[in-house]
Formats: sequence, structure tokens, C-alpha cells
Amino acid sequence: MSRINLRPERLEDYIGQEPIKEVLRVAIESAKKQNRPLDHILLNGPPGLGKTTLARIIAREMKWPIKTTIGSSIKSANDVKSIALTILSSKKTMMFIDEIHRVGKPAQEVLYPILEDGIWYYKVGPSVTEADLGALTVVGATTNVGRLEQPFVDRFGLSFQMEYYNEDEITRIVMTSMDKLGITMSIDAMAEVAMRCRFTPRIANNILKRLRDYNVARGIKLTQRSVSDILWKKFHLDDMGLNSLDRRVLSTLDKAVGPLGIASIAVAVQEEAETIESRVEPYLVQVGFIQRVMRGRMITDAGRNHISSY
Repeated sequence: MSRINLRPERLEDYIGQEPIKEVLRVAIESAKKQNRPLDHILLNGPPGLGKTTLARIIAREMKWPIKTTIGSSIKSANDVKSIALTILSSKKTMMFIDEIHRVGKPAQEVLYPILEDGIWYYKVGPSVTEADLGALTVVGATTNVGRLEQPFVDRFGLSFQMEYYNEDEITRIVMTSMDKLGITMSIDAMAEVAMRCRFTPRIANNILKRLRDYNVARGIKLTQRSVSDILWKKFHLDDMGLNSLDRRVLSTLDKAVGPLGIASIAVAVQEEAETIESRVEPYLVQVGFIQRVMRGRMITDAGRNHISSY
């Protein structure tokens, strides 16, 4: 039996991110009418908001093949060469680079003319040769656009900041995924999932899969009470969607005398600084539990009240 695909496949089925979808609809329609590539696209935002899904939808709407790689695999000119040769084998290509902020600076410099003019410059012996890569759109996804050099960012004609979903949007996503997974739960139970998924589709879908497991394997009816118990007792997700790492970060800030930098927080909770910055901090800021100040991060009264209840 094949894996159930919870990702939407068309722009009209993609819930949320309405301002981005509107711009993309116009850009795609314009590009198709002119028979030209889309401008390069940069998608920035916390993990799990649908950047990869959106990239695949864009390719599908354009009816272009999409090739995928990850930024950490592109460190040097030789790595860019492998990508360029792949692009040359196709008349038109959409190249999706996930975690594009991990692309090495030497590789970014080689990518400049590719992004600017679709030209790849490479060495053959002592001389430099160029190759026209044809119709090309690069879609980059990042959780940390600040790590990219500004000249690199400037070469993306379409740049979007993806936002957390609101309650109505995440509830619609939960309902759609429930239908695909073939599970049933009460309205109160759906609200419990929406509350604990951090307004993030990937987390919502992961929660639903785990609840399905308990429903199928243990015969547990998915009520508000049972869903709450499972998510807290088994997965340590509290009623705001915070996990144990989030609460450790809040606790560290609560005990601190004054603001703390990301590096200090990371040492205190024994986690990578990048994980704190990209996966923990954005949501805690979004819900008003911490605030960024000039000298670091501080817990707010709301964050202090929340952590004191656990």
C-alpha cells in the first residue's frame, strides 16, 4: 500500500499564505502567456510552513520538471558543475534548493551568473568557457535568509516571507488531512490539534498520523480528552504546542539575570544554536513568550506565566 500524500498538489488547494499565492498566480499566468521562465523565487520562513510543497506546486502549475537538491551539498564550484550538467540535460528546468542558506560562499559566487543570466562559467584547462543553461527557474527555501549574502538574495526576483497560519487556516488543514487519513474526531478534538500544532501544517499532519496510530492500534476514540492526554503524556506537547526543548529555553530565560544571546541559550539547553534560532525562537516570539532585545533574548510575562504552569 502506498504512502498517503497529505501535500496539496494545486495552488487552489493550498490553504493559507494568501498574499503569496496571489502574487504567484499572476506571475505564473504572465510567464505562461509569454512563454518565458518565472523569475527565481526565494521562500523564507520557519520549518514546516509548506515551502517545499509550494515549490512543487509552482513546478506543476508551470508544467515544468523539478529537480531537488539541498544547500549543504553545494559548497564549491565542482558542486555547481554537477547541478549545471543536470540542468543542461533538459530544455527547461525548475531547480529547488532546500536550505539554500547552507550553500557555501564560493558556490554562491559561481551561481551569480547562473541566476543573473542563465550562464554557467567553467574552466577547461587554463581558459574559461560559458554554457547557456536555457530556460531555468531556481526556487530556494530557507529558514534563515540573513545567512545569505545580499547580492545573492538580490538575484531572486520573487522573494516571499511565509507566515504562521491562523486558527481558521490550520483547522481547515486539519480537516483536509483527517479526510485523507480516514480518521474521525470530535470538533473539540480538532481544536486541540489546532492549538498544539504551532499553527504549522507539518506538525499538524504529524500529530494526526500519531493519533491515527493510537486510534487504529489501541482503539482509542479521538475525543478532546483522549487527544489532550496522548499529546501531553506521550509526546510532551503542552496546550500551546511547546515541546520539552521549548520549555527548557523558556526556563533558561526565566532564570537568567538579563538578556541571553542564542549561543548562551544553546549551551544551557545543550542544543545547536541554529536549531534554537530557526526552530524554537520564531514560534516563541510569535506567541509573545520571548522578545528580542539589543543584548539578546528575554522572557516576557506571558512566557513566565506559561512556564510556571508546568
